[in-house]
Amino acid sequence: MTLTLSGQKPAILTPVHTLPISGGYDPIPAIRKTIVKPLFKPVRKGGQVAITNPKNVTLDKEDVLGILLGAVGPTVDPDSEDAMKALLQQGLVHYDKSTPLLVNEMFAVQAGHANKLPNPGDNFMYTAAHDVIPEAKNLLGGHAPDDSAFFASLAYTYSPEALGFWFQTEADFDDFKVWLDLQTQALSSILPGATTAMLKSFGQTTLSGLVEGYLLRKTDSDGNDEYSFARVIVHLLMKYQQHLAQQNSTNVAGVLPFVVSELYLPQTIVLVNVEAHARATARKVENEWKLVNASIAQPIKVISNSALSKLTALPRAMAKASAMAATAQSNKNAQTGRSAKIVFKKLAPTKVDIERDLLRVMGAMKEVSKSSNVTKRIRTSYAKANRRDPMDYNRPGKITSTHYLPDLHAFVDTSGSISEANYQQAVMMLIRLAKKLNVDLYFNSFSHVMSQEVLLKTKDKTEAQIWEAFRKVPKVSGGTEYRQIWDYINQSEKRKRRLSLAVTDFEWGAPSQRVEHPRNLHYAPCSSMDWDQLLRSARSFSRSMRHIEPAIGQRFIGMVV
Repeated sequence: MTLTLSGQKPAILTPVHTLPISGGYDPIPAIRKTIVKPLFKPVRKGGQVAITNPKNVTLDKEDVLGILLGAVGPTVDPDSEDAMKALLQQGLVHYDKSTPLLVNEMFAVQAGHANKLPNPGDNFMYTAAHDVIPEAKNLLGGHAPDDSAFFASLAYTYSPEALGFWFQTEADFDDFKVWLDLQTQALSSILPGATTAMLKSFGQTTLSGLVEGYLLRKTDSDGNDEYSFARVIVHLLMKYQQHLAQQNSTNVAGVLPFVVSELYLPQTIVLVNVEAHARATARKVENEWKLVNASIAQPIKVISNSALSKLTALPRAMAKASAMAATAQSNKNAQTGRSAKIVFKKLAPTKVDIERDLLRVMGAMKEVSKSSNVTKRIRTSYAKANRRDPMDYNRPGKITSTHYLPDLHAFVDTSGSISEANYQQAVMMLIRLAKKLNVDLYFNSFSHVMSQEVLLKTKDKTEAQIWEAFRKVPKVSGGTEYRQIWDYINQSEKRKRRLSLAVTDFEWGAPSQRVEHPRNLHYAPCSSMDWDQLLRSARSFSRSMRHIEPAIGQRFIGMVV
């Protein structure tokens, strides 16, 4: 859906807002004020702003708010995403709707566009050495007109799911702590004892390093009581930005609104020392932000109601026992080289189409050190004596070498939208494929939960015998969740090396967070389903995956032209 905007004065959005710390917690008024209201400011005083949809229906502020909330929710809504990007392109001074970043990252896109930075991804990668450190030096030295270039460099390089605040030096952060202590004393009569104690503890924070972070909430519903620490600390950090603006000292601190969802209801805050970034090595900056992102992605977060919970405490402790993996981002970047528009086939693929695509993918994969997919190759060589006539040096011998191709691992969708006939067709397709390759097959069924992994022995067995083995495998039911497959594969180096295939109807939307997609996971359509409906679901799925795997079209088996 494309929205048309007229009569509006192009805006520059500001992230600074101060939600009340008393009463019920409601971030919607702040979203209206900082994002929606600027889109309705007329060019001339008393003028009219009109936002219309393709049917020429005029939308009001609440309509636009609804589209915005749909775009920044926990899962990606491609329609809301596209509609909001088109509106932001028209309504903001600085915005590029062709960006691969989500609407949730609109402030980062605004900052990047204002500084004429290329869109991140595909053919342009941002680094600490070439972007973050130089922009930190510019901001520290007073050569930057504002903090937008430094903010964009951090957002484009690391994309943390957090609300950030930068301070030019450790001394500037110490000035904030003095101001914070005065505010705490002024509010002491109404603040609960636990909140006062946590504010005092926060005042002991040192920002001598690159980044310090704290966990505020486990979920969006936590820490929302009036005068809670989560509400008070963000309120005061924002209020301090207004205080600096009144003092005309905006060059000493600022807000880093990496994502909209964290800006108004943050689960995590990070404090950034600009000077430390300017003087650090590229490796130190890279390692620190990788640790921050790994900490944010931790599935289990322990947050105390009476003591501060440091963001990186657990990962730093774990890092003492084992080094963190340094190749995750580079592997992801290697996969995103091409993200052309996906052109789906007009007709459902045949079994031959799917087998041909899978054989092509497997052929392109590297051999592994050990697998169930064993092949032997025989070549002649004069370096080895001929067994029949070892004394005749003119007759070559034979050298037999053993090679291991990647194993095949199938994940079959058994959610409520998949019928028994669909399931049987998918299983028979996998059986024929395993027979053709003469390999054993790892198998899981999945819905919103996943069955236990089973290794099905298919070598040298009839289709009937293999089908009987399949029938004994537990078949789960319920909704659909691909994320569990990604996590399951990524938890094991052995599973990462397999050729994994999810057979599904694509009725799922990707999460708004950036998570690691398995390198060797591909998707095939269920058989005997309405092809037009399946394509609609596949298109929606692929649009929702643009921020996670821009080249998702290359992972569809038998479906694309």
